[in-house]
Formats: sequence, structure tokens, C-alpha cells
Amino acid sequence: MRWRRKINMIKLVAADMDGTLLNSKKEISPNLFETIYKLKDKNIKFVVASGRQYYNLLKIFEDIKDDLIFISDNGSIVFEKGKNILISEIDEKKLVEPIELIRNIDNAYPILCGVNSAYAENDNPEFIYNAKMYYEHLKIVPNILDAIKLDKICKIAVYDGSGAETNSYPLLKKFNKDLLVCLSGENWVDFMNLDINKGKAIKKLQEMYKITHEECMAFGDYLNDYEMMQECKHSYAMANAHPKLKEICNYEAKSNDEDGVIVAISDYLNKNYK
Repeated sequence: MRWRRKINMIKLVAADMDGTLLNSKKEISPNLFETIYKLKDKNIKFVVASGRQYYNLLKIFEDIKDDLIFISDNGSIVFEKGKNILISEIDEKKLVEPIELIRNIDNAYPILCGVNSAYAENDNPEFIYNAKMYYEHLKIVPNILDAIKLDKICKIAVYDGSGAETNSYPLLKKFNKDLLVCLSGENWVDFMNLDINKGKAIKKLQEMYKITHEECMAFGDYLNDYEMMQECKHSYAMANAHPKLKEICNYEAKSNDEDGVIVAISDYLNKNYK
């Protein structure tokens, strides 16, 4: 009997967190860890790619942390087995002007994201509640720019209680000449170095492990997942994804409330590993 050779088998799966792996209640599916172990059995790497802080992701995945690669802060920081693979520090000169503008936008609050902690200067209860959802290590300081002396700052995050796409982003996108400014959620805008995004982090992993574009699968729901989708041939927009992300993806997964990531991975494994 002749066996059919399987071409471009998946070697890496990357998935966003909010709106993708997490359901609308911000919960992980009880079946996710089992699915990740199935991938591990096939020597397929699983990458958690999020705008969230590394320490926040670590808490969620504590039980299987050594089986994962973490792309945090939208590609600014990458960890595997507790070892840092990538840190992209922003030049402090590029931090001052955006922070000064953010301070003057109604209902918008800046966070400076470092390797060791995140830093904020406002203790507004709504802001702190939402920030703590994504930043496990969060310090309140009198002047947020003082954080430059305390840590390597890799990202500016902005929480916008009025909706980022219509309130703060139109004012902040002018900084795109010096920093990458992207919508990372309904209430969030992120600033990173121009050469940093989730896609660039995926590209680095591809080079490290000699994995091709055709051997990668990715799942996402928002515009900070855009470049990651471009680096993975098997790109899945969630059913609940932003329309602009759906336009560039090759496939659509079920929604985050229907375990869309798990269903798509299980379908792939069932079809290719019998």
C-alpha cells in the first residue's frame, strides 16, 4: 500500500486571548489544555499571542506554562520556558509626547508597560479594574514617566472608557511615524516600536525553529492580530472578529463563545492524524 505524503503539516499554532481563546465572560474553555496537549503529542508548538502582560498570561496558564510560548504586549516581549527571547524597548524620547496627549483625552488613561511591571498614574476605580484584567503586575506612580527610570518600557497602552476606535485612536494615530499605533480592543490602543507586532514575533519564531509560513496556523479577532495572520497561511478569523480582519484571513472559525479555536484545531487533527 502506498501512503500519501502529507504536505505542509502544521508545526506551530498561535492564538490571541481576548475574543479568541477567552469567551465573552473572559473564561478559558475547560477543553483548551487537553487540546494543547494533543498538539504537543504531535510536536506542534502552541503560542499564546496577546496584548496582555506576560505575568497575566503566566497566571492563566500556570499549570502548562512550560509547554507554551508567550508573545505578550502585542509582540514586544516573548518568553519560552521562563527565558526571554525578545524585548523591544522603546526610546524614552518617543514616550513623552504621546503620554502628554493621552493625559488630555477625556476618559483615556495611559499605562507604560515594562518587562517587570506595568505603570499607571491614575487610580480611577473603573480604569484600575479594567487594567488589572490584563496587567497582573501594575504599579501606581505619581508621574508615569518616572517608570522610564525603573524598567525597560516596551509598550504604551491606553485604556479608553469611551471606546478607543472613535475617541482616542483618531487623535493618537498621528504618532504612527515614530511608533506603531494600533487598536488592540474595543477600549484599548497600543503603541510599540515600528518594527514590532505579533506578526514580527511569529516571524522570529519561524526563523528560530525553521518553520515555514505554510506550516503555521493562527487565530484572532482584532486588528492587533492583522500581521500575525499575514505570517500564517492557515489564518482563522473568529466569527466575532473585526470585519477588517476577516477580509485578510483564509478561513473563519466559530466564535469565541463556541470554542472556535478548539473546534478548528480538532478538525485539523482529525483529518490529518488518523
